[in-house]
Order: sequence, then structure tokens, then C-alpha cells
Amino acid sequence: MGRQFGTQLEREGVTLDSVSAEPVDRHEEMLQFARDCEPFVEMHAPELLRELRGIADYTDVDPQAVKSIPLALNADPGCSLVAISPDHTESDAPLFGRNHDFYPSFRDYSKLFYTSPKDGLASVGCAHNFVGRLDGINEAGLAIGFSGVPTDEYAPGFMWPLAVRTVLDTCHTVSEAASWLEQLPHAQNVNFLVTDATGNIALVEASPTAVNTIRPDDGFVRATNQFTSESMQRHQPSARVPADCPRFQRLGEWFRARHTPLGLDDLQTVMGESETGVCWRTDDHEGNDPRCTIWSWTMEVGSGTALLARDSPAETDYVPITVPDSSG
Repeated sequence: MGRQFGTQLEREGVTLDSVSAEPVDRHEEMLQFARDCEPFVEMHAPELLRELRGIADYTDVDPQAVKSIPLALNADPGCSLVAISPDHTESDAPLFGRNHDFYPSFRDYSKLFYTSPKDGLASVGCAHNFVGRLDGINEAGLAIGFSGVPTDEYAPGFMWPLAVRTVLDTCHTVSEAASWLEQLPHAQNVNFLVTDATGNIALVEASPTAVNTIRPDDGFVRATNQFTSESMQRHQPSARVPADCPRFQRLGEWFRARHTPLGLDDLQTVMGESETGVCWRTDDHEGNDPRCTIWSWTMEVGSGTALLARDSPAETDYVPITVPDSSG
């Protein structure tokens, strides 16, 4: 697939550097960190390294520089995640939502990928760079997304976009995804929310030194930019707890206030509203490149229905996205 990506760049007349959110000309510190991480990727997802080598070969860019972009990211997005079991939905399908909160300048690098690995599961998902994914859903009906958690010290290991991509490529169920994420050596703090077509939900909280999985009793999970469990909060550099995050609180209030089963319209309202929901508008923050919501997913997992707002959902409509189908 690396050569296919290189072919597409050639067909569109663009360079790898022009579509990469991270510069191809990397500092030695980042190159060295990528070298330190590479053995872990070789052990747990060697096919991704082969894909990166294919991109390097086709684009004639230094292979180590190409590998360093997804292996040694220098970014910490925000993001809001939510999943609701079929017990609480009008369609009897689980609901999954994710807002990607990051710098508006990264809109130019945001991409929607359809991926069909030869020996894996087809999927659709978004990313800023190549090979890794930040969210998505695969043909087995497994949805996954991440939210960043502040990290004090990075450690050689697996970066979250490569973890999300590998789950999409290889996992059919929440149990498979959680088991794989639990044994993975993680390079930084991160939350992974996974939901499958049967309605199983898990929030995997990961750090370089510990991993914890939360499986809800009430069919509802949300995550923002801190660890939810007390046992994991000592692994983040700040004393921030869920009660400190307005987006975390709003998602909980929205779920508790329901009077009828929830549908996609309800989910899109809470993901797309800035006053009562969790959408960050550009004008909510100061600075030349303030963080805001730059895309948003809402899905009925397992039903084949996924809708994507390709910019802020407060300003852009959700549109249907084709979900790969295992039947054909």
C-alpha cells in the first residue's frame, strides 16, 4: 500500500512533504526517537514498516525520515469521545462519536483514507499524515478513536496513530482490540475508545508505564483529555481530573438528561454544539492558531452508517461516508 500512496501523490502532482503535517526534514532528536521506537513496531505491526518503506522507495525520500513521521510524532491533540450501548439507542445499534480538536492550520493536512490491506480488514478513517489513523471504523463493525492525555516523559514504544491503524486492520471485536492495546508498549499517554457491532464498549487508558481498561456497567463511556480512573491519574503530569474538563461534564449531563432512546441526531447535537455540547469553535480561543474542532464523526456502529463533518460540526453538515462491507 505504500507504493499505492506514492502513486497517488505522483498522479496528483504533489510531494510527500507537502501533504505531511510533520516536516520530512526532521531534527536528529526525532530521528533517534524513531529509531528507538522502530523495534517495537517491527515486533507488533511489521506490515506498517513495510508500507513506510514502500512510500520511501516510491517518493525517493530518505527512509528513516519517512519512518520518523508516524513513529515519532510531536503533537498532542485534544479530542472528545463518546460511546453508547444499544440499550440506550433508538436504532438498537451502538452509537460512537469523536471530535478531533487540534490546530486549524492542520485542516490543510486532514485526509480521509479508505484502506484495504491484503491480509487485513478494510476500513475508513481520518489522519493528518500517512500510514497512521486517528479514528475510523472497519468492515467488521469495530470503531475506534483516541484522545490525547498530557505526557511528561515519552518512552520508546508505539505511537497512538499506528495503534489505531493496527486495530482497524486486524481486530474484529472490542475484546480483540482491548487485549492487543493492553499488551502494547505505549510511547505516551493516550485514551483509546473502542466499540463493536455487538454493543461492547471499552476505554483503554494507556501510558508508557501502565494500562487500564474500563468497561462500562451502564452502557455509556466518554473521554476527553485526562485519564478517568484514579489509578491512571498518577501517570499524567497534572492533577487534572475529569471534573475539571467542561466537555467531559457536558457529555455526562447530556446522557443523564435523556428521556427517550438516543439517535444520531441527538449525538450530532451534542458533538456539534459549542455552548451546550463539546464542539470547540475557532473564536472560543485566542491566538493565531487556536485549537478547535476540525472534524467530527458520528456513527451507528455495525449498521453501515457513519457520518463525518469535514470541518467544525458547528459550521459544517455531517455527510454520509461509505463504510467497508465484509459481505462484498
